[in-house]
Amino acid sequence: MFDENRIILHTSDTIFLIDIKDILYCRSDNSYTTFFLLNQEPVIVSRNIKDYESQLATCGFIRPHQSYLVNLTHLRKIDKSSGFTMILTGNIQIPTSSRKKREILQILLKESRFQAEI
Repeated sequence: MFDENRIILHTSDTIFLIDIKDILYCRSDNSYTTFFLLNQEPVIVSRNIKDYESQLATCGFIRPHQSYLVNLTHLRKIDKSSGFTMILTGNIQIPTSSRKKREILQILLKESRFQAEI
């Protein structure tokens, strides 16, 4: 039976079933998307990041920059001194476009309110 907590990624020679929680971030390279995973080798697929953005939006992912899609579960801090850089698990640094700062802050504020109610 299909597991909604996983995503299926097709490469030229392999079909990967990846736990969504294990995705740190995705990086776009034109019509290719690279998935960077916890404790696994990156997976490169020949689909653009926009296809995955809509699929992963309901799973806590945000697109802080045109080339990146980030799993907020792995967000550890935001470095405001270096242009609002997102710091993920493993000290991975993801740039944020100036247009996305407000959206990110709103999401984090909503998340902190949710956390406070628990």
